[in-house]
Amino acid sequence: MESDFTNANLSYANLDNANLSQIKLSGANLSYAKLGFSRLNQANLSSANLSGANLICADLSHTNLSGADLRDASLSGANFEGAYLTGANLKNAKVSDSELSNAFLEGAIMPNGSRYKSSLSDR
Repeated sequence: MESDFTNANLSYANLDNANLSQIKLSGANLSYAKLGFSRLNQANLSSANLSGANLICADLSHTNLSGADLRDASLSGANFEGAYLTGANLKNAKVSDSELSNAFLEGAIMPNGSRYKSSLSDR
């Protein structure tokens, strides 16, 4: 918890069930990492590479994922309550729109390839 792994290379790391709350991973390479059921709440993953990562049922509440690369990531069952996904790339990610409904998504590339734009009535 609360460690600083900014720009670290953790590609293919097995971090399933890890407690990574409040950790700093901005700019880190976590491509194809196993993060299933991990606790990443309040972590900073801005501009991190999470392409192809397994984040099934991960706690991403209040996590900064702005500008993160989440292409082809497995995100089913993850908790996105209050998560910042502004400008993130979610293209081909395995996640439903309803699972993303409690996240801040302005400017994000959605799983279907479209860019998210909120209406003036949102939040």
